[in-house]
Amino acid sequence: MDLTPFVDTIRRELAVAAEAGGDDARELADRLTAPLEAATRLTLLNVLSAAMDEVTRELAPGSVDVRLRGLDPDFVVTPPPADRATAPAGPAESLP
Repeated sequence: MDLTPFVDTIRRELAVAAEAGGDDARELADRLTAPLEAATRLTLLNVLSAAMDEVTRELAPGSVDVRLRGLDPDFVVTPPPADRATAPAGPAESLP
């Protein structure tokens, strides 16, 4: 999952808010952009992790894990084991 569009949205919103404050606010927003990007990514990862914990509780004994690959999270889904009692039966064997 690419987090960049979400981080870019927050960056744009910060720039729009800074425009209302004049030159000093724009300069401050420019200086804060890099540190806020890292904090935003970390916060989004925490939100995704918490959400997948809730999903895992609903899927138990299956699970959904969040793994970080570079800067982007991936989701790993482990489905619950299939119940053999509800599995369709194969063709009956005939006895000689």
